[in-house]
Amino acid sequence: MADPLREDQNQETTHIELTKGENEMIRRNLLGALAMAAMVCAIMPAAAMAEDYFADKTITWVLPWPAGSGGDLHGRLTAHYMEKHIPGNPTIVINNKPGGSGIIAINSVFEQGETDGTTYFYGNWSPSAVIDQAPGVRYVPEEMGVVGTAGADLAFMVRSDQVPELMALKDASFIVGGRGATNAIEVLGNLALKTLDADFRYVGGFGGFSKIQAAIKADEVHAGHAGLPGYVKFFGPESDVAHPLFYHQQFDVDGNPLPKPAKAYPADTPTLFEAYKTLYGEDPSGRYWDAYKWWHSSLMAATTAILSPPGVDEDVLAIMQQAFQDVARDQDYLTEYESSIGVPPPFNPTDLSIQILQTFRDMPEPVRDVVQEISNL
Repeated sequence: MADPLREDQNQETTHIELTKGENEMIRRNLLGALAMAAMVCAIMPAAAMAEDYFADKTITWVLPWPAGSGGDLHGRLTAHYMEKHIPGNPTIVINNKPGGSGIIAINSVFEQGETDGTTYFYGNWSPSAVIDQAPGVRYVPEEMGVVGTAGADLAFMVRSDQVPELMALKDASFIVGGRGATNAIEVLGNLALKTLDADFRYVGGFGGFSKIQAAIKADEVHAGHAGLPGYVKFFGPESDVAHPLFYHQQFDVDGNPLPKPAKAYPADTPTLFEAYKTLYGEDPSGRYWDAYKWWHSSLMAATTAILSPPGVDEDVLAIMQQAFQDVARDQDYLTEYESSIGVPPPFNPTDLSIQILQTFRDMPEPVRDVVQEISNL
């Protein structure tokens, strides 16, 4: 007669052995599934991995311009639209830190910015100051995270009673007020004046165009290098105090000139190239012109940059980079920019922005010599 207890035990033993086999199969399948999931996560877009990363966070943008300046105006407008395009819709607050040709602001982000992706520098950086190891420069651009960059439309503004027309430039002697000789805008502007063989004295330390324009109106200085936002905000085409004597034509990264931006400046405002030809009857040439072309096409293409401190996670940066590209394509942003500031600047794709920030030290030796000369004005 069969032993019921032994029969149950045999059945239990058989059941246990089958379960071990099944468990081994399940374990292997689970490990495979986990490996596949890890691979999928590795290639998922950063925005999908951290869609709510910035929810309920406050982001600080440190600007190198005083409140109310032209740069401050487009910085605040860009921040407003970035809030809409960053997943989670964080609040962006502006911290104005003018001084030192922008060095104070960017140093503070480089050294003290939060590495969780909530602190950024927005503004003009100073490649010549970095290359020259100027006093006070402690930031290293290559170590900072790049969110995005844009070029700038720039013009040379003069008091109408000092240089009423372009031909007067040959005889006029005037004072140019500026942010600081190593500032990227000032380097470009002063290279242009050297190309034209203008008789000028440069005085830096004004901090931003809001200060420069006040000095122009008070006749403390006679001219200044203006970004389009500053020109529109403080002078504009109806001003009887100052006017743009020439503007800086945009170049692409290969050095090819781009068309004049519609409605940026009065129709009769010449480019630097046209101004030189009017004055001297030939195309510009010489070491200042060569340095000007390199500086304009290689660095001024990214004169405005949004940079994070070192150490920010690449996935977090990717979220910000995508948001910046979305802002650059936002028709509401472009319309508001044009109505309040002027022609929107040329925005760069992310890879080009990173490339410029990583290779800006690769300056040809003749250009480096001229830029060092200009930076010491």
